[in-house]
Amino acid sequence: MASGNASRSSISLALLLLCAAIFASFIASSGPIQWMDNGIFMADAAMGHYFSESLGPLDHPLYHFVSTATFELLGPRVLSLLNSILLIPLAWIIYQLAMSVGASTRQALLAGAATILSHSVFWVSTKIEVYILHSLLVLLAYWVHFERKSSLSELSKLFIIGALTGLGAAIHQLTFVVLLPLYIQLLYQHKTRILITVPGFMAGFAVAWPAVAHDLYGGMNIVEVFHRYLTGSAIKSDQPSYESSLLRFDDMWHEKNSVCILLLSLIGPQVLGLVLPPKDNRLRLLWCAAALNFVFAVSYNVPDRFTFFLPGVAMLSIIGVIKLQALLPKNLSGKTLANLCVVASPLSILLVYSLYASGLLNLPSHKEALPFRNDIHYFMVPYLPDHSAEQFAHSYEQSVPEGALIIADWTPMGALRSAQAIGGLQGRTLEMCDEVRDIKVFLEGHGAYLARTSYCGMIGDNYALENSVVGFALHSK
Repeated sequence: MASGNASRSSISLALLLLCAAIFASFIASSGPIQWMDNGIFMADAAMGHYFSESLGPLDHPLYHFVSTATFELLGPRVLSLLNSILLIPLAWIIYQLAMSVGASTRQALLAGAATILSHSVFWVSTKIEVYILHSLLVLLAYWVHFERKSSLSELSKLFIIGALTGLGAAIHQLTFVVLLPLYIQLLYQHKTRILITVPGFMAGFAVAWPAVAHDLYGGMNIVEVFHRYLTGSAIKSDQPSYESSLLRFDDMWHEKNSVCILLLSLIGPQVLGLVLPPKDNRLRLLWCAAALNFVFAVSYNVPDRFTFFLPGVAMLSIIGVIKLQALLPKNLSGKTLANLCVVASPLSILLVYSLYASGLLNLPSHKEALPFRNDIHYFMVPYLPDHSAEQFAHSYEQSVPEGALIIADWTPMGALRSAQAIGGLQGRTLEMCDEVRDIKVFLEGHGAYLARTSYCGMIGDNYALENSVVGFALHSK
């Protein structure tokens, strides 16, 4: 009886940790006004167009449809909390996936908590971003493969996996990386029957077909459409594509700051899951997918490479928690250590940040910081709320008159456009640095303003800059 009560108590504590992790994401949400891509997603949703007009590499048709519907039906505040809400079904899928590969109830709950509290998953959950919904779909595909309690036939499962692949691909191209080990397993196991995944993919990809049709009508052929979707450039284009950023191990040291941000997601049981490959065939498949995801993300030469690692974090959390259980003693102290390992990420990151904030530790930051934003806080410590984008936009609203032009690069433009999407900055014209053409017209009227000189050097070279409340006011030389 005593052992049964202890077991129920440990399960209850694991469930409490999971619920607390989800609740913390709601508290830490950055709100409707956000920087860079996150703010642009809010602005795009506010336009009310449910279907993407093109299948470009950054269009994310399914997420665009979901975010637009959320904005139209529930408003910007709910859209800003969408990823926190999606943590609930994500936790359920991680629980089910963990149980299907041999985890106990407590281990499955701890795996869910460890995933949500990991740096990358928690950071994305507080932003308007595509990766939570994407991770949910690809993890669901693995669960369908492992699930043995359902009455579905093997062909039905293959069709569903194909449909989930199509849904995932309609959000992000990372789908093909994370699901590659699964498809190799399915090909070995089912041979030609795997072809049933093709009509499943076609069905799952349905929300993206209008974008494909638009591109075909515009003169591209189907090969060109999907080449641009995967690489970001036309087949015969001389422009650099995303292929040039793949597997850039040679550039990792130069970009060590962004690499270190990604490695923060290994704090906790995830690192055990990565460095101790499992022997169980089911866990080995998850490990192969997670390891491939890790290699792809850590060598992908973009500043936010950590956001590409979410599915891998979930899989490594499952493997790591199971490994941890085998290494620790089967008593109260062992269970306590397991719980502490699950919360190791927020505890250690907050400790380092407190040392930095008190001046005892120096950490690298951007050479030209954005107004109101502390980059260490913003990128490294998602557990603390960050509303710097909202402060930035409100400052512009108070200092720049209606009828004026505001010029910005991509990162501050996200804050400005998302603020305008929810009713702020009315009457102001927003233009990207490399696209603005009629600055002199505004100089003769209500004025033109530049958010910062980074990435906008051509503007500073052609006009006189006067320090403003935020950024600069432009004047003719």
